[in-house]
Amino acid sequence: MSEKLLIKNGLVITFIHEGYHSIKMKYADILIEDGKLLDIREEISDASAQVIDAKNLWVMPGLVDAGSSIAGAVLCNGLIPDYSRARWQGSMIHGRVLPLTDIAAETLNDAEKRAIVKWGLMRLLDSGVTTALDLSHPAFASFVAEEAEKLGLRALVYPERTANGYPAAEHSGKYLNPGLSGGEFYAGEALYSVETTSDAMYAAARKAEGLLPVRAAYCEYEKQFCRMTHGVSPLGKLDREGLLRENTLVVGGYDTDFFDRERLRTAGSTVSISAVTAMQDGLPFPIVTNLRQDINTCLSTGYFGLSMLDEMRQAAFGGKLETNASQFQASDAFYAATIAGAQGLHMEIGRIEPGFSADLLLIDPSCFGPHNYPLIEWVYAGQSADIVGRVAQGKPLSYRRCDLAACAADAQKAAQKAWNAAEALIL
Repeated sequence: MSEKLLIKNGLVITFIHEGYHSIKMKYADILIEDGKLLDIREEISDASAQVIDAKNLWVMPGLVDAGSSIAGAVLCNGLIPDYSRARWQGSMIHGRVLPLTDIAAETLNDAEKRAIVKWGLMRLLDSGVTTALDLSHPAFASFVAEEAEKLGLRALVYPERTANGYPAAEHSGKYLNPGLSGGEFYAGEALYSVETTSDAMYAAARKAEGLLPVRAAYCEYEKQFCRMTHGVSPLGKLDREGLLRENTLVVGGYDTDFFDRERLRTAGSTVSISAVTAMQDGLPFPIVTNLRQDINTCLSTGYFGLSMLDEMRQAAFGGKLETNASQFQASDAFYAATIAGAQGLHMEIGRIEPGFSADLLLIDPSCFGPHNYPLIEWVYAGQSADIVGRVAQGKPLSYRRCDLAACAADAQKAAQKAWNAAEALIL
């Protein structure tokens, strides 16, 4: 017997087709069957459906985080936002995130690892995420998948692989990576970087079908190493190895040049970038540059945070810094947080149209009125507390904000244990 859900009387806000500025708003009922959007029109009646009354609420697509790093973001909360890039050759990723995550993987027991990832997943849910692609330390990957399923969040978990397993790093900002020999790669995994990928891993990745996430270079050392060793940029090396293609998701890529962007455009690859990471790391946020060169560009939370509302808002501001207010607007940031991410993941999500997955947010706008143009108000003023209902894959989620406090206490205890172990080494 099919499962039906009927959402009535809401103001439905979504996109028409693929256009960035093609917003449509209408009061409508939404009928969901077996996780899919079945019908959307002004008046729907179905006695067999569970009913949610969305009167005075806005109904929007759930947000898509196309590149979280949940364990790293939780463990490094507060430890890297003001960490100078000038220190350790400009490499807070190498100097703190990677070593701390590795130390936590060795130090924490299974229950503590679960506490870390559950807190991160709840933070994503709190900010309106219904789909997250997580680039995981292999020791945390299974816990991310299991806890996400319990919460009802769609999580695509990709353990990151290198020729040495997981990227170890030293304080100088260099990988500890002897020889790039060996290493394994399987479908459903992610490549960490060009510098840490062996020939055998490239060969295996070429054979793998489906989505291929790969991190772009995070610091100058990686780019210099690649140019000296291979004679091309990291993205040039990926292209040479046949790994820039339509199903490639490049996570990062903040300072690509024209030729790298042409490689991405020609291959049809997607770039996933974090606006918060760019701002906190003092980097330009190149979303408009990418779009002008016809590169699908979506948003992710990365290592710096766990709020897609923050990412969407900072993307709207960051796009204006790169161009002007009229060329990058709230609808562009919302598009990047929904449809662009859906395209990068090759999934029918991010839009409220028949046939798409029923991933929805119910928003109470009463705290950020008066209302003139709802989407602009949501992007610039919306908060997690304004989300009063979440539907993922057609099922209402039982998420409650009050559960965050108990979850936070468990995560704090586990993180403190990892910090204590790491203090003598990296902090």
